[in-house]
Amino acid sequence: MSVQITGHAKQVVNRFKIMLDEAVANQILPEHFDELETLVEAALGVVYSQAQHDFAKELEALAHKLRKGSSHLGGVSS
Repeated sequence: MSVQITGHAKQVVNRFKIMLDEAVANQILPEHFDELETLVEAALGVVYSQAQHDFAKELEALAHKLRKGSSHLGGVSS
């Protein structure tokens, strides 16, 4: 997934460059755009990680509900 995050971060920074006036863009050093890309990557990574965590919690709750439901039906419980 990090390849996709890196790609998205590059797209965000490139779009930001396009939005800037040429005079302003020329005043910003490439290193600063690199730093911005790193910040965007980090932010996307946190969002992705949190989404995975939340989804795992939902799956755990669903598994618990299914196990509880199957025990009421006389199914095999774990």
